[in-house]
Amino acid sequence: MRTTDHVLDLVAGKQAYASRAAGVIGVMTAAWRLFRSRCQIARLNELDDRQLLDMGLRREDVHEAITSPFFDNPASYLTRASRNRVSLFYKGIRHD
Repeated sequence: MRTTDHVLDLVAGKQAYASRAAGVIGVMTAAWRLFRSRCQIARLNELDDRQLLDMGLRREDVHEAITSPFFDNPASYLTRASRNRVSLFYKGIRHD
């Protein structure tokens, strides 16, 4: 006949709590970064249209980035818009 030892591993419980806490902190950090990014992008509205165009952006691009869903990275909208506009510019198709 075999006997098994039942051992309660309390350290594993502490690790699970620590990993959950790290996960919550990670989500909060990501949300804070997204919020700060949106605040910085909102400041782009202070620039005039010529300054925005120098960066390869239009006011509509900034508006689209600000009104994107909260957990989407708004900087990706601006990056994509700027790269597309630069690509069209170098292909000779200019949209002002």
